[in-house]
Amino acid sequence: MRQHLRSFFSLPLLISFFISIIFSHISYAQNSTYDRINKEGTLIVGMSGEQPPFNFVSNTDMIVGYDVELATILGEALKVKVVIELMPFDQLMNALSKQKIDIIISGFSFSEERSKKITFIGPYALSGKSLLITKEKLEDIKGTTGFNHKSVHLMALENSTSKDLAKDRLNKAKLTTIKHYEDALLALRSGEADALVADLAICELAVIRDTNQQLTTLPKPLAVEEIGIAINKNEPLLADKLSEQLRNLTKSNSLKQLHDKWFSNPAWLEFLP
Repeated sequence: MRQHLRSFFSLPLLISFFISIIFSHISYAQNSTYDRINKEGTLIVGMSGEQPPFNFVSNTDMIVGYDVELATILGEALKVKVVIELMPFDQLMNALSKQKIDIIISGFSFSEERSKKITFIGPYALSGKSLLITKEKLEDIKGTTGFNHKSVHLMALENSTSKDLAKDRLNKAKLTTIKHYEDALLALRSGEADALVADLAICELAVIRDTNQQLTTLPKPLAVEEIGIAINKNEPLLADKLSEQLRNLTKSNSLKQLHDKWFSNPAWLEFLP
């Protein structure tokens, strides 16, 4: 009897048993978000709601934009309901890590630093970086110190790649981070700061809406970045599903049509508050 028990609890069997337990837990941990999405039938998407034309709150209090339509299409493909959670841009990464949201679709740029914490799906768009500045200040700085000087006061959105760009390429200038673009516009107009480092679309929109025609941007972008979807690491099933859908949208030309609607056609400007 003891011999049979010793045979039953042999070392190889015990090792196999514990390995199966470990891998079952790893598999669950890897796909916990994907499992929740399928179980509850909802995809929770984090956005700032302050990045037109990627995403913004319209004059009828609707969340609209390129990102919103893309999220809707992805939800339909996954056969789940899309729930959009609006929050300041600098809170998106933290919300994702704490699983308060499932994915980020919010004009979100790829960077090496971000890739240490998240998985980047895409890209689904490209975005230039530029400076928003008054015409008078632009001529003044160009004719004297240049932008990379300690006397120049720059602003950038907190936790953004614009901030990283400023710290890397304009590291001698003073840099202040902001939570909302409206804060930067007030600072520029009052002279509290000299320029805002931001996505080209944000800069161009501010110039278009400047009734006093005081604001301007650079003739060429400072950089071009890839825009994609951010998800937590250890989510291979969700990553595969989202990547597959982006490939399908690219092949069908739907992604280009969506891009043209929001970046080549100015009709969306009438929805701005």
